[in-house]
Amino acid sequence: MRVSAAGRTGGRGRLKGVALVVGGAVLFAVGLFVVVTGTGLSGALGMRVETFGRIDCHDARTEKGRTVWHCFGESEAQRRANKAERDRVAHEALRAHVDGVPRPAEIGRSRILFADHDGRTDPETITATQVFDGGRWYAHSSMLVGYGMIPLLLGAGTAVWGGYRLRAG
Repeated sequence: MRVSAAGRTGGRGRLKGVALVVGGAVLFAVGLFVVVTGTGLSGALGMRVETFGRIDCHDARTEKGRTVWHCFGESEAQRRANKAERDRVAHEALRAHVDGVPRPAEIGRSRILFADHDGRTDPETITATQVFDGGRWYAHSSMLVGYGMIPLLLGAGTAVWGGYRLRAG
């Protein structure tokens, strides 16, 4: 019984095809996850979505229509807490002659990544998704969707190529 050259590499070709399909599926899933986070559809998946105000972006090099990597903003709950803290400090400042100097207000702000910016003024509000509890906030932005499309398309192409190799082998 003779084994042809195609028979000897058939198992290895099949293994490569399976690896390409699995790797492509993982890459596709990662890309889809990033696209869903960037578009705001993440709320339907149970992720936390908030709208932030009082946006402050510290990047002066932003051009029109670009994305700022780091901004800071306040959610509605943070706004209420920060207002109460400012009121507390103002009230204690009135009593400074009796109790001494009040401690400074502790203002809470959230760090937001990938915020769209017009290049002149900071946005009024930013809607962002928090992927993991206590994690970073990712703004719904065109740049994040663009970054997600890269692994999404590469993963789809890789999985299709792996499927083709499986059928051919």
